[in-house]
Amino acid sequence: MTPGGTPEPGGTTAPDAPEDRSPHAQAVVSSHELATAAGTEILEAGGTAADAAVAVAAVLSVVEPFYSSVLGGGTWGLYYDADPDEVTSLDGVGPVGSAATLDDYRPRAGDFGMHQAILPGAWDGWMLWLEEYGELELGEVLAPAIAVAREGYPVSSEMTYWLTLEEANIRQSPVMTDLYIRDGDLLDTGDTVYQRDMADTFEDLVAAYDGAADRSTGIQAARDHFYRGPVAEAVVAFSEQNGGYLTLEDFSSFSAQIVEPISIDYGEDVTVYQNPPNSQGITMLQALNILQNDDFSGRSPDDPDVVHLQVEAIKLAFADRHAHVGDPERTDVPVDELLSDEYARSQRARIDMDRAARWPIDSGLDRQASDTTTFHVTDRSGNAAAVTTSLGGQFLVVGDTGIHINERMSFMSLDEGNVNAVAPGATVRHTSAPFMALRAGRPYLLGGNTGIDTQTQGQLQQFMCVVEFGMTPQQAVAQPRFVSTAFPASNHPYEADNTLQVEPAFPEAAVQELRRRGHDVTVGAGIVGTANMLAVDADGTEARLGVEPRNETADGTVLPGPSSR
Repeated sequence: MTPGGTPEPGGTTAPDAPEDRSPHAQAVVSSHELATAAGTEILEAGGTAADAAVAVAAVLSVVEPFYSSVLGGGTWGLYYDADPDEVTSLDGVGPVGSAATLDDYRPRAGDFGMHQAILPGAWDGWMLWLEEYGELELGEVLAPAIAVAREGYPVSSEMTYWLTLEEANIRQSPVMTDLYIRDGDLLDTGDTVYQRDMADTFEDLVAAYDGAADRSTGIQAARDHFYRGPVAEAVVAFSEQNGGYLTLEDFSSFSAQIVEPISIDYGEDVTVYQNPPNSQGITMLQALNILQNDDFSGRSPDDPDVVHLQVEAIKLAFADRHAHVGDPERTDVPVDELLSDEYARSQRARIDMDRAARWPIDSGLDRQASDTTTFHVTDRSGNAAAVTTSLGGQFLVVGDTGIHINERMSFMSLDEGNVNAVAPGATVRHTSAPFMALRAGRPYLLGGNTGIDTQTQGQLQQFMCVVEFGMTPQQAVAQPRFVSTAFPASNHPYEADNTLQVEPAFPEAAVQELRRRGHDVTVGAGIVGTANMLAVDADGTEARLGVEPRNETADGTVLPGPSSR
């Protein structure tokens, strides 16, 4: 709970928020220009941040099927609801299929296939946001995605990379071959992709919605069509035919949840929110807590002391993740202890400024226990949405549904004693973890960084760049990034490499000094994921964006002036 606020069911009241609300900036930033355009269109039509977020997520499902899917993946999101002035967390992550066993999964853990899929929870999560925070009809929200899927879109260089990487798997499936191979060759940059089966599935969901008497029952009808109707039946049939673990009961019994986020106070007037376990978002908050009593004045983001401090704080946070963070229904995750000021001070005392720690690294608590996309939206009423959504990185399409299914089983441990072990009905420790920071009770920073275990590391760096080093969001996102691998990776084969990966633009003098301190520094491109950031000024009327320069399709829009609607 943040100071000055009283917790409400499913949310956390922001501290001492002012009563007088000015018209607010409307903005969208995402990893693809077509998704940003969809969100902008929805805001201009009078939609809320939730309506726009669903539109953005749906279009990203079409144009980035290698990253996320509102139909086949899972999602975490943070939402600031201006009235009643609270931040909530969306848990749209499904469980492991009830037919799964560790003995069956272990020999196939590194293989491509339907056995890698957990229950797709994202759709129910998006419907929950529309029900709680949305205003528009489902057909309006999905119209941009349906149009892009049916009319086609150009292959980006990012898609070309993923198609090439997954070519062998794509050629295993006639459905994927029809989608991504033409005249015997993979589609190339500039070619047109059509996702017509996905468009059909979206249209069927809209038809289910439209057949209901009102908006609320329509949303439930769209849920039922997915989880208790034709979509579930198609996915389960495909799963049974292809060695998967999902059952109709898994679908019918699932529901996404709006839950209370976790948070820390950073300085005097900033509160940073993250998604609770089973998300790994707690690692960002732990690292920030360790760092916040250090003095960074007069320093730069690539100062060796600054980088060393952040890297060592990250290592300690991820050591705790490995030891303690899993499905909260199956293990006691000591959130309060991990985020306490006393624990942060004790962790800071473990950092040797002249020597890099290497895995194995013990947790400071004596207790027993494919990729992604991110986007952010603010609307005319001051509501805000920060989202990171993912399906892994598996090009596997479920029959003729157009659904690209997730591979989240590969993010679970094969060790029966691990808090994130494979078990039927268990919820994976999810790497997706957007953050939201409020300043004096108002939305301030919305951010996310993709790339499995890079996510919270990149977010930490971007937050520090803005808050401690006075950068703009664009400068923060463009700043050369670093990634530690001094802990077991989230995904199979779960290796700890003990390297510090930095981008080529990182200063050579800093690289050499970090090596002197014992960091095994490797320099290379393509190691840091992609990031987007949205910053709102103190009175909420203006927004600034950080658009990922490493991604040619990334785009952001700030609408010209508050909407009159």
